[in-house]
Amino acid sequence: MSTQPSAVHPRFSVAITVMLREATGDAILAQLKNISLSGCYLETPREIKEDARVRVVLQAADLQAEVWGVVRRRDGTGVGIRFTNGATVEDWKRLEALIDDLQASVPARAAAASQP
Repeated sequence: MSTQPSAVHPRFSVAITVMLREATGDAILAQLKNISLSGCYLETPREIKEDARVRVVLQAADLQAEVWGVVRRRDGTGVGIRFTNGATVEDWKRLEALIDDLQASVPARAAAASQP
């Protein structure tokens, strides 16, 4: 058994509306607040139990990806979801591409903020 910490994926702040669907429920709209390759945080008033299996549909101008996950925490404003897999291999690759794009934009934002 390894005692080394597992790799942590960088998390990026975002503000987009996504569709959230419990495995046994109707779809609702939720606000994506941050995302990483391992999971995301969604603001939603819906009470979703911890360990519930959910599907998150990410849709933006040039992206659509469906990702399955498990609710790992619930607080007063939303849920933390750990991703388990994409609905398809292509969906997971689109999520990876989104994270790569967000990663690439971080240095650009930092450089722009430091210029007069």
